[in-house]
Amino acid sequence: MMMPARVVGISCVVIALFGFALSGTGCAMPRWTPNPSFVVTKNEAAADLKRMQANPVAAQRPVVFLAGIGDLSISSGAIESAIEPTLDAKFAELHFFDEFTFDGARQKALREVAEQLGTTIEALPEVDVVAFSMGGLVARYAAIPDAAGHRLPIRRLYTISTPHEGARLAAIPFGVPQGDDMCPTSDFLDRLRRAKRDYELVCYTRLDDVTVGEEFAAPDGTDIWWVPTPSGEWSHMAAFEDPRILGDIARRLRGETPWTRLPAAPLPN
Repeated sequence: MMMPARVVGISCVVIALFGFALSGTGCAMPRWTPNPSFVVTKNEAAADLKRMQANPVAAQRPVVFLAGIGDLSISSGAIESAIEPTLDAKFAELHFFDEFTFDGARQKALREVAEQLGTTIEALPEVDVVAFSMGGLVARYAAIPDAAGHRLPIRRLYTISTPHEGARLAAIPFGVPQGDDMCPTSDFLDRLRRAKRDYELVCYTRLDDVTVGEEFAAPDGTDIWWVPTPSGEWSHMAAFEDPRILGDIARRLRGETPWTRLPAAPLPN
């Protein structure tokens, strides 16, 4: 079924505005501040991902990959292509390109995860989730039981550059409800803050993220695992293919020791 022209137009505007705003990150001089709590180079991480891909291990649970806003599975597909070969598991991958509200995205997540895992919404198994940007908020929302008791039973949620405390670009009027809901003072984010979390939340980000803001990439009181952005790369839009982040997540999913070490170093000034 074709989407109405107005919906397609809004999608294009959202993507164009995000792309325009993001273009500045490629020109900005990134900070090369190393993270003493997350010591690994991109080359080392890429080599270790190849090691893990050559020797997949059984995962404890199915793994779900979620894309960001206005994204036809580019981000979730890249994450899946790196992590899936490291594991022997069931997988689900989905985008929210055709959803413009968090309520719609939540229902799509429940429906499609159940379908891809071969079950029903009422019988969803416990899962681990790896989500990019807005996908992390969808996961948190889907984990809250609705009036019928339906929810996505998450055991571990790994988020990459997710606007947990809002997004810098949310101040731009994109014309879609999700944009308003990602403002730091939105009722939606306040609802997520007040909701009880019964799952482990691990948050990753890269420095100099003008889209979300690395300072917003974890809920208050939750550690942020950050890495510097290499020169010439967009901080936000290349975070979902950063081997340091993907490798650390894969190690955690495989039950191996992650590169990230407590206590987590604070974000640099």
